[in-house]
Amino acid sequence: MPASHCQAGRALSLIIAVISPNRQNDIKFSDSFAYINNRLMDTFDGKILKLLSQNARMTGADIARKVNLSLPAVTERLRKLTRDGVIDKYTIRLNREKLSLNLMAFIHVWIDHTKNVNVREQIIGMNEVLECHHLAGDSDLLLKVLVKDTHALEELLVNKIKAIKSIIRTSTTIILNSYKEEINPKF
Repeated sequence: MPASHCQAGRALSLIIAVISPNRQNDIKFSDSFAYINNRLMDTFDGKILKLLSQNARMTGADIARKVNLSLPAVTERLRKLTRDGVIDKYTIRLNREKLSLNLMAFIHVWIDHTKNVNVREQIIGMNEVLECHHLAGDSDLLLKVLVKDTHALEELLVNKIKAIKSIIRTSTTIILNSYKEEINPKF
């Protein structure tokens, strides 16, 4: 590795340590490289991640051809990216309309914390709940749910979510259209 590249990497490492000393597993990007678990990640890793985020079924040979590396080099990089936790899993994206899941909504949930009920586990166990986020602010949780129609949304709200004893209030916003929806950051 060139000395100038190492010096730039050390400088970035020092900046990262000052900004977030307790977040060593985060990916920290600079113009053409980043650190993952104190390992230098270069533009090849970024290109591989970009290709896989567009098509998780892409073969190692296809990736190697597109990034101009050998298949063993790509395989080793994928192994390291997986080992370091950068690649969490390979998955698919379902066509919701083909599955007749046409209604997406966000539900704010307020919880009575004096009642000893494990709300989080009950909510994340619901198949309709795609995401569950703990919030700072007015409400306690924000849920992203996907159901067939308004009747199914009503069933979810009344018979599942509001049936949890410590939930005191909900507020639902129905999504009319999604103009951008990504599951990964852009590289």
